[in-house]
Amino acid sequence: MRLLWAVLLAGCYAPVPPDGIACGEATVCPESQFCAFGTCVTEPPACLPVEAGRGKLTIPELAVAPVIDGELGDWPTCFVTLDEMTAGLVRDLGAGGKYAPGRFSLASFDNRLYVAAELLSVQPLGEQPVPDIYLNSAISVYVDASGDCDTARYDDDAAQIVVDHANRTAAFQSGNGGIVTVRVDSASKVGASTFTIEMSVGPESLGSTSFAETIGFDIGLVGGDGEVMTSELVWFQACEAPACECANGQSAPFCDTRQFGTATFSRP
Repeated sequence: MRLLWAVLLAGCYAPVPPDGIACGEATVCPESQFCAFGTCVTEPPACLPVEAGRGKLTIPELAVAPVIDGELGDWPTCFVTLDEMTAGLVRDLGAGGKYAPGRFSLASFDNRLYVAAELLSVQPLGEQPVPDIYLNSAISVYVDASGDCDTARYDDDAAQIVVDHANRTAAFQSGNGGIVTVRVDSASKVGASTFTIEMSVGPESLGSTSFAETIGFDIGLVGGDGEVMTSELVWFQACEAPACECANGQSAPFCDTRQFGTATFSRP
């Protein structure tokens, strides 16, 4: 009888593997688990916090690189809301109060900076080709790899990187050559009422061997109809004209790196 019970118990035993097994495109999680943020789990994990203060952000370090596909469901870090109330600079260039609010997030892996954003779709989204894609609905990511944002002029390791709703990309250096080539990995997806963008950039694309521990960073959520840029909600603006006024009489990250905020890598 003991042998029979042992056989029955053995037949019913189904061990549950622990969470934390690495997963990805080439691996499949055990039954009852699913892949999230690069590991097999049984319950959806909480997002990794991005600490946000006035002009300051943290960039969580990841164990696995995010998949750049325009889908935010598997994005591992928490989002920061950016709208007319939270923006450091609200640029109305013809929006008439019709802005493109949304949210953004940062992450890092293997010496690369990852950015994700979701914006309200303000129609029309615009179809201006490269390089003038800043006239379309897009994001503008402002990065200075060394963090030396002490002059209005963009250094060689700083750039304004624009990715629009159709995944067109372009980069610019204000006061330092205009249009530049910056290699960016990106993807976008347009939904019924919003569009999403994911992108990553390495320091080598900005002419640097590595990112400083604290880099210059800013982001703008851009509304554009393809003919004109109608609005930009900028996360941070250090000061207002004329205290930090550019030569063209404006005071914004697109023309003055002193307007950038900072983002610090949370490296182990």
